[in-house]
Amino acid sequence: MKLNLQALQTDLFSRVGGKDKAVLARQLATMLGAGLAIDQSFRILSSQAQKQTLKKAYLGIVTDLEQGNSLSFSLSKYNKIFDPVFIAIVRSGENSGKLDLVLNQLADRLELTEEFNSKIKAAMYYPAFIVITMVVIIFLMMIFIVPQLKSVFADMNVELPLATRMIIAVSNFTVKFWWLDVIVLIAIVAGFSYFIRTKEGGSTWDKFKIHLPIARELYTMIYMARFCRTMSMLIQAGIPIMETIAISADVIQNHIYTKSLKDVAAQVERGIPMSVPLQKDKNFPPVVSEMIMVGEQTGKIGPVLTKLAEYYERETDTRIKSLSSLVEPVIIVIVGIGVGFLVFSIIWPIYSLAQANLE
Repeated sequence: MKLNLQALQTDLFSRVGGKDKAVLARQLATMLGAGLAIDQSFRILSSQAQKQTLKKAYLGIVTDLEQGNSLSFSLSKYNKIFDPVFIAIVRSGENSGKLDLVLNQLADRLELTEEFNSKIKAAMYYPAFIVITMVVIIFLMMIFIVPQLKSVFADMNVELPLATRMIIAVSNFTVKFWWLDVIVLIAIVAGFSYFIRTKEGGSTWDKFKIHLPIARELYTMIYMARFCRTMSMLIQAGIPIMETIAISADVIQNHIYTKSLKDVAAQVERGIPMSVPLQKDKNFPPVVSEMIMVGEQTGKIGPVLTKLAEYYERETDTRIKSLSSLVEPVIIVIVGIGVGFLVFSIIWPIYSLAQANLE
């Protein structure tokens, strides 16, 4: 049990996010720019690291560097912390001899990416909070409030409406088998989590997201922003186009787009411009292939992709605000209907009895 708790604490409190990597890139660039050796820089970073995951990784990197290995090679040993984009850009900085400049640019882009991801997460917090709160309130009512009213209804000696009988039946089941409700809920969450982690389940879920009528455009914008930002970072860092496409396919986090980009890579390898297969792929909006074609013709595909990423990030932000303003009244209506049903089920029998007594 002790080992399980320790593993849980490590997972919750030592997880390395985009913000941590942005801070690392910025601090490392500053120290290298000041003339510190790279192994010394990582010793300082390890002494300052608050998360044990990072501290251990930094000490391991110091050992590798002392053995004569490159920084990109050392980082690749910790691929659960450093994604392929981070490693590829560091390798390009090593090859060009401008590691500190490349790391500063990487930090800028990681900060922009983290800000973009934070906006997406923040937009999901409100509806999730409302739904969870509503479920908790209903659960508590079924356990504590309805059982007390049940004795009142029994004393009335009248036939209860169907809605009231349904509420009482649910309450009886919940009071008696509350543990079963908890087990079923955990099983559903765990089963869904396992399903989307499988290859077939992940593909099904990813396909569902980009074809969902209400959220389809939003998800497309999110993936296009991620794709364009990653491609622009890698291309402007001097990474070859084939490696750039392969890395982008791995980090886009959608099986459908990953498959599309692998098909694009296969055609680019045969000498076909990247814009051509993208133009034929229905998962990519026409503006993406058209802008990439302009970048290919002008030799400025990196800056073009940066502009495209900024466009999709702005559009995503606007769409999130629009959806948030739409979701709020929908949630209010749903909560109102739920509350109205409960009130009707509980108050109506009492009201009917009172009316009968008056008559």
